Amino acid sequence: MGTLTLAMFMTLDGFTETTEGEMIGPEWSDDLLTHWAEVNAREGQMLLYGRKSFEFNSIFWPTMVEKAETADFRAFAEVMNGLPKVVVSDTLSEVGWNARVVNGPLDKAVRILKGEFPGEIVAIGGMTLAKGLLAGDELDGLRLLLLPQVAVRGRSIFGDDGLERRFTLVSNQSLDTGAVVLSYQAKR
Repeated sequence: MGTLTLAMFMTLDGFTETTEGEMIGPEWSDDLLTHWAEVNAREGQMLLYGRKSFEFNSIFWPTMVEKAETADFRAFAEVMNGLPKVVVSDTLSEVGWNARVVNGPLDKAVRILKGEFPGEIVAIGGMTLAKGLLAGDELDGLRLLLLPQVAVRGRSIFGDDGLERRFTLVSNQSLDTGAVVLSYQAKR
């Protein structure tokens, strides 16, 4: 049976998106590639996206094989393009980029995916998907990239549904940009 990890960027004050719904992203570095990107997208994993995040990534990553400025980034783009992907959407029916669509209740879809896929499923996309996964009981892990910035306002994946959650710290890794990767296991 597979496991499900939610991987998200987050500012020091807990925001993952601006108030306008734009992702708050990290500064790119070799450390970010090694300790974040390659951990969340490697052979043997499956990527789980929400619709908006999938639509952005399915345009971005295929072009990076040709546009990449370094061999390491090009190799990572090739991995991203080759991994199996699932998009949670009630509006999409056909997708490319080595992906398929699932719809219906999120908890049921995740249980089916975990039963079908024996490795780690990494949810890397979208506020709606993240909140849905946190509201359910199918999340096995949480991986946060804590950014060294304060957004003051924005949208958070936590705090507005009244649900308490507990996690156990599994590992932490400081990056050269000042960001920190925090990996947690869900307590059930």
